[in-house]
Parts: sequence; structure tokens; C-alpha cells
Amino acid sequence: MKKIILIFSLVTFVTTNAQTLSGMVKDRSGNPIKNALVCHANTPSTWVKTEANGTFSIQGSVGTKLRIAALKFDTIDAYRANSTNGNTITMSDDPYLATDVYHISFDHLRPGASYSKAELKKDFPVAYGKGFYERNRASTDRAYIDYDESVDPNGVSLRIKFPKGKLKTSNSGVDTRIPLAGTFNSNNFRSEDLYLSYWIKFSDNFEFDKCGGKLPSLGGTTYNTRDDSWKGRIMWRKGGSIQFYMELPDNRFRPTNDERFWGDLVKSGSGICNFEYEPYLSSDGWHNIELHYKFETPGRNDGLFEGWVDGVNYDFMNATVFNNYRPAGTTRENITINRILISAFLGGSSEDYEPSEDIYAWVDEFRVSTRRINEYDTYREKFAKGPIGNDLSNASTIYPNPNSEGVFYLKTSTNWEVYTLLGQKILAGKGKKINIKNHSKGVYFVKIGDSTKKVIIQ
Repeated sequence: MKKIILIFSLVTFVTTNAQTLSGMVKDRSGNPIKNALVCHANTPSTWVKTEANGTFSIQGSVGTKLRIAALKFDTIDAYRANSTNGNTITMSDDPYLATDVYHISFDHLRPGASYSKAELKKDFPVAYGKGFYERNRASTDRAYIDYDESVDPNGVSLRIKFPKGKLKTSNSGVDTRIPLAGTFNSNNFRSEDLYLSYWIKFSDNFEFDKCGGKLPSLGGTTYNTRDDSWKGRIMWRKGGSIQFYMELPDNRFRPTNDERFWGDLVKSGSGICNFEYEPYLSSDGWHNIELHYKFETPGRNDGLFEGWVDGVNYDFMNATVFNNYRPAGTTRENITINRILISAFLGGSSEDYEPSEDIYAWVDEFRVSTRRINEYDTYREKFAKGPIGNDLSNASTIYPNPNSEGVFYLKTSTNWEVYTLLGQKILAGKGKKINIKNHSKGVYFVKIGDSTKKVIIQ
């Protein structure tokens, strides 16, 4: 008899825990939020999207913790279901939008790959998304919504795959345009002075010895159209350096190397695939990139393009070329900044660009603002050791080490001294760059405050 009671109790327990949770997601004004992601907080692979009236149904039980996210709203990380029927979840506005034009954290995207065109249009929305889905097949693994890797604890990022031996957007990375108006059907946002900030991290096997590839940036259309008029691209180049260039329909942009590369030349050579500039992106962990595009005041030619890597400014180009650019049949006043280019793919057309194995990059926290964002310093204050995997507070990190050039870099500008193995001080200075290329190959010691690091010239 006791056995019968025990068996009955067990069956009842299983039955009551295999229930359906239902509810509604709304904003603080009581309006339903459609297409919000509702998933289990600990197992996001169990997910649903809200209907047009904000309702949802998902497997779970009373007490199940839910994660709710929607574009333009603050993510709820652990809502504890209080019933199996009629949970009402109220979401607050994304706090970044109090100061920003746009913010994408990827929290509202369901995990995994194989995104459909219909999903992508609902979630951003965008007109297309190369790498998220394929025209001639159901899916692609080049875009992966990663719930295990993020610059924020418990966050979400977009993992981008660059397949072995593949180049260009049809085979490598991702490429999509996100209109800042929120939809291509009403593309009436316009600005002539904008900042873009985002975080990027590269896989341990990333091949910075290759020639380079595209990175996210800003661009624009002729006002109230869907057609590209210009793209203010940046690229990673050999060694982890960064290059800026402009794509214009008349192909007029012809800057010199010192106008288009951030920082100083560290290795000379013939052809763009042989020389190297400062290696901003090749050190481990997350890096923050911030870009600023400012068009000129009419008649003043005061426009510029500037950028920051991990909080350090590189104002390397006055924007004379695109200040004077006018598409045929339009006036200068109609040129505008109105879209984010989430473009990350390997360009070029030779084996100098082709990866020898599958390599990856993660991007996170896209913010667009009319004023300086400076998220690198914000994160350094927020987290004791900065974003996960990248110790922003460690001024004594030296890279690339070892190297054959004798030029080393620090993550932050500070005072430093260089000593030989015998303890002789040979150089002292302040900044992020330590140049001892005129000294012989071997081991040296760099003293920074109370810390001493060994560096090697090979």
C-alpha cells in the first residue's frame, strides 16, 4: 500500500511540473510588446516570441525563472513566474535610450544560428542580412547568437564565423544595414554628427597575419531613399592594426597611408599586405571601438573622422574628401548619416586574405549617440577587471611579446623604464608605445610602477 501511494505521488509531481506558463508582456503605459523574447533564464534554448497582443505560452512551472528581452526595452534577467496562467510582465525602457539614438545588445535575439529572413526583419528590423540566412538554402552558421560569451555578465553577443578559405559577403562573415529610423519603410532619420561604439573580441586562433577584413561602422543614404550613398568603413589589417576608408559611388577617395591608418607604422614593406601599423586589436580579450563622423558646417570644411580604441583617441583624418562629395543630381544637404553597417567579413580576392582554418569574432553592445559615449571608461569603473577576459586595469600588460621588431605596446598610457639583463637602464618614457628596435635582440625588463615585465626581441 505504501508503494502505491509513493508511485502516485511521483506521477502527480511530474504532471504538475510539466505545465504551460502563459502571460502578457507590456510596457509601462500598458501597451503590449510584440515579438519580445521569452526564454528560460538558465536554459535559453527553451524560448518563444510574444504575439502581436503581447501574449506568450512556454513550458515551465510556477517558480520558473524567465528571461524577457525586447529591442528598445531593458532586459529582465530572472522573472520568477508566479502562476501558470496570466503572468503579467512589465518592461521598462532601455536606459541607454535616454542619451542614445540607438542601442543593440542582442539580448532580444533567440540563441543559436539558422536565422530566417522573416526572423531578422522582425528582430531588428532590416531589409537583408547576409550570413544570417542564405538565399538558396535554409540557413547559415556564420551568424550565431551566443548566450555563453558577452562583454556583460549574463549578456548575449553575436558570434561571426569566417570560414576556412572563404572571402566576401557571399561566403564570409555577416553584412547587414540597420536603419536608425528602425525600418526601411520610414527611413527619415538624418544626422551629420554621430558616434558609434561597440565591443569586439577575436578567437584565440584569429589570423592577424592575414591581410585584413571589414569591421562595423556607419554609413548613409541620400535622404528618404533606400540606396547607399556612402560608407565610412574601417578594417582590421595585418597585425591587428586599423584602417579607415570611404566608399563613394564616384570612387574618389584616395588618401595616403598616414591619412588612413590609425597610429604609427611599425613594419614597412611593399604592398598593403606586408607593412603593419600599431596592433590595437591583436591582444586578448574584448576591445572597445568608438567612431565619430562629423560632416562640415556648410562652407567651413570643418568635418572630421576620428576613432578610439580602448579609450585612446586617434584623430587621424579631416574629412575633406567626403565633405566635398555630392552624388550626381543632389545637394550636399541631402547627404546624411542614417544607418549602422554591421559588416564583418574578409575582403580581398587573393590567398593573402584567406584564413587557413575557421576563425571567429564576437561583437556586442552597439550604441549610437549624438555625443561622446566613452564606454571603455564606463566599463572599467563598472567591473573591477573590466569586461570579461580583458583586464582593463592592468597597465603593465605588454604586447606583442615577444616580437622581432622591438616595438611594444601598453594597454594604458603610463610611465615606464627599460633595463638590460645586467640591470642597466637604457630607456625611459611615458605613453603606450615602447620602442627599443635600435637595441640588439635578446631579453629586456620593463618596469612600470612596482611591476617588472620581461620582454623579448627575437
